[in-house]
Amino acid sequence: MENMKERKLKILNAIIKDYILNAEPIGSRTIAKKYNLGVSAATIRNEMSDLEDLGLLIQPHTSAGRIPSEKAYRLYVDQLMTVQKLDIELEQSIRDSYKQYVEQIEKSVQLTAKLLAQLTSYTSLVMAPEIKSLNYKLIQLLPIQDERIVMVIITKENIVKNLEIKLPYKLDQAELIKLTNILNYIITDYDINKVGDDLNSHLHELSIKENEALQELIGILQELTLSPDDGNQVFATGVTNMLKYPEFNDIDKVKQFLEVFQDQRIISELLKSYSNGVNIIIGEENSLSEFKDYSLLTATYQFNGENLGTIGVVGPIRMNYDKVVSVLKFLTEQLNEQINQQ
Repeated sequence: MENMKERKLKILNAIIKDYILNAEPIGSRTIAKKYNLGVSAATIRNEMSDLEDLGLLIQPHTSAGRIPSEKAYRLYVDQLMTVQKLDIELEQSIRDSYKQYVEQIEKSVQLTAKLLAQLTSYTSLVMAPEIKSLNYKLIQLLPIQDERIVMVIITKENIVKNLEIKLPYKLDQAELIKLTNILNYIITDYDINKVGDDLNSHLHELSIKENEALQELIGILQELTLSPDDGNQVFATGVTNMLKYPEFNDIDKVKQFLEVFQDQRIISELLKSYSNGVNIIIGEENSLSEFKDYSLLTATYQFNGENLGTIGVVGPIRMNYDKVVSVLKFLTEQLNEQINQQ
């Protein structure tokens, strides 16, 4: 005889999958007709009553239909969900998309956000790499006019930043080359946060004017590294995807959801708060109050084993979790390959 616990789980699994697809409460007769569970509608009804007592089902109206609770979704993702591989042709198409942006990590990150929203039909959140976690590969100083120069920074992840700087003095091409060479010597094999550690042994090579300019440049690099706003850019794509779901018929809820994306710092801090691997945060589990009616799935991407940023998906609590997890895992793998092949 089938274990009663297994039977309850089969019924719960059927209810969850049906609600994810249709967003309508479902009753015992419908389950008996639609799903071959091998038990009568009366048995299903009794089991549903038990599942409701366990806090896994909710009766939203006076009808006989039930819907899953947040507790049910947690049980589903922890015990019942089966993550399927993406279609082979789709995987190859995604790989080909990334090939367009070899050595262009920022465009690869934006592509990830776009693909994530398209493939899941939810809202994607992709945090750009944090400058403070990157390593410098090359610094170039170029003159503009008078005391103004451009400092070109290239990281080992091939992220390029151009900073326009006004120095205390006007420097000629030879002086800029000297400072460029010293900066590049200093950063060789050093983490970006350690820029300047090896500075003192080279100061005797510089004139007073060059020394002051170098100190200015070092300060700018350290400020760039420590800036709380830098590196926190989040690409939010497919925000309007959420309007397709009946959960968003409430205008006030839609407004609140859209407003949270106006503050990138809040979103980036939220994404950074989750650890490696795929994280599934359901409804009330969200630390951000504006996301209490949604589910958030996240994963981190890395360079040489160090976290660079986080990608995530926000959707209704009745999210198609198994599909989202498969998409999230594959895109994270592709982004990691793109970054680490540099």
